[in-house]
Amino acid sequence: MLAMYALRAILNRQPWSMLALLVGLTTTTLPVVAAVDEDALKLHQAWSELLGDLNDAEQTLLLEEHFPPAPNERVLADGYRYMLAHLNREIEELTMRADPRFPEFFRSVDMLRKWTAENPDAMYLNARIDASGYYEVTISARNTEEWRDDTAQVAGEKAPRLVTFQTITAVPGYTGELQEMATCVSQTLDFTNSFTLQADKAGEYKILIGAEKPKGFNGNFLSSRKELKCQATGVTAMADASLLSVREIFSDWENEVPLDMTITRLDAVGANRRPLNVDQMAQVIETLGKNVRNQMRFWNLLMEFPLEMTQDRNGDGRRQLPVNGINQPAVPFTAAGVAGARQLYASGIFDLAEDEALVIKMTTPVEPYYVGFQLSDLWMQGPDQQNFVSSLSGAQNPPAGDATRYYIIAATDPGVQGWVDTTGLRLGSHAMRFVFEEDPTEAQLPVLEATLVKLDQLGDMLPENYPLVSEVERRQQIAIRQEHIKRRWRNY
Repeated sequence: MLAMYALRAILNRQPWSMLALLVGLTTTTLPVVAAVDEDALKLHQAWSELLGDLNDAEQTLLLEEHFPPAPNERVLADGYRYMLAHLNREIEELTMRADPRFPEFFRSVDMLRKWTAENPDAMYLNARIDASGYYEVTISARNTEEWRDDTAQVAGEKAPRLVTFQTITAVPGYTGELQEMATCVSQTLDFTNSFTLQADKAGEYKILIGAEKPKGFNGNFLSSRKELKCQATGVTAMADASLLSVREIFSDWENEVPLDMTITRLDAVGANRRPLNVDQMAQVIETLGKNVRNQMRFWNLLMEFPLEMTQDRNGDGRRQLPVNGINQPAVPFTAAGVAGARQLYASGIFDLAEDEALVIKMTTPVEPYYVGFQLSDLWMQGPDQQNFVSSLSGAQNPPAGDATRYYIIAATDPGVQGWVDTTGLRLGSHAMRFVFEEDPTEAQLPVLEATLVKLDQLGDMLPENYPLVSEVERRQQIAIRQEHIKRRWRNY
């Protein structure tokens, strides 16, 4: 009976209709809805599926069969935030920006929507494309001298340290199963970056994207259709891109400014985008819940099995991520997907008591063009990089003599350069990213060492005259981070 009153109230626009709907939500029966309207039935069924899938997504946070982290107050709070972030991101993409005929850049990661152990130095943008059309990306940047000369040191406002554009087949995780990694669901077709981008006479950058490079075209071009070999299966097949992925990476947070960009499908300029009809809206609603559920399941499985966050899962006597240690730099195991494009990684697990610190010593025979260091919680979310020093770029933690950097992971500020704040996390992962202008040889790669120490013994690990950081200087450091993040994400 409540369901009937609720539906009648909606149709009659009664002021108390929403309350009645909420009260009667669980008792609404399909025959009542069907008697009102067939379109309402389709949407109601889609909505019911969404609610069911979101309930399943919540179970991913809680049930052992989905391998969630061991619960405590911080883990649970971060987990529910993580679920809402997935929901928020999927709503924006599916309902607003999923049309490849009318593409827009949207934030696949930001301060409120963290996942996949995102890089705190990066702004991640995606735009929907398909291989049936040609697209033009127009880019306006501040001073780009450092793109053309890696020894240049530009003062004042300038472009991001590194920008990468990739055409990709898909984002990992939407199947909800690790098997997709063995079938190459996510692959990179083509990429370019700020090392290779050529400016036009006006100083702007343009990129043409399409299935085939036009004859006589000499500008920046990315392929959206290409024959690719899946390394896992050995099978070669034609692949189409569904996304343009963009990563703007910042090192000097005080001076580097985000790009201004537009993307246009050339055969749709001036066309109208039709409103969603009932069938399309029902599909969006159904897909929304499944995407959230599957993404959460996939990344839980990835943390538990390939990354072995909790134990040695394959029985080889070692953990993929060493506890209070670090791997040496290498390409990511998902290199064919968005994580590729010549980026190298090194990672490990930190498990620290309040009076302990994990010291990562990095020696660089050749200075990387970009280096970044970050922490992640047990849901693969980076801690708040705006209000804590929970990550460090190369510019934020320069070498302390002899081409050596130190990263000190600890819950308490030791008053030195290189401190990375756990923000109260006892257990989590840490990762480093490296980009070189030219592919390095084995001898040119950074060498990494990890040592667990008591905080009061930290001085024994650091070189003489190692830079100190006062309380005032630390607050200034955080103030720069706060201003940069607001500018990066344009929080207005």
